[in-house]
Amino acid sequence: MATDVIASQSNQELVDAIANIQRAVDQLQVQQALLIQALLNVIRAQWDSAQFGHQSAEAILVALNPSLQGKVNPVPFVQGR
Repeated sequence: MATDVIASQSNQELVDAIANIQRAVDQLQVQQALLIQALLNVIRAQWDSAQFGHQSAEAILVALNPSLQGKVNPVPFVQGR
């Protein structure tokens, strides 16, 4: 009977650990998708959030790291420069 309680507690710890790992993997997948989108926006010269809004590389970088708010100074893309 006492071993059932111990086994139950160990199982719950394992379930909690797996749930934590799954949340971390989910978060990393979202971050990776945002980074890929930011790279695509840079390649497409969609850097400046003033011009491209939330579809800009600048907006995505600030979304990934809110401490960058107001610290990112993008140079607007000008053809032939």
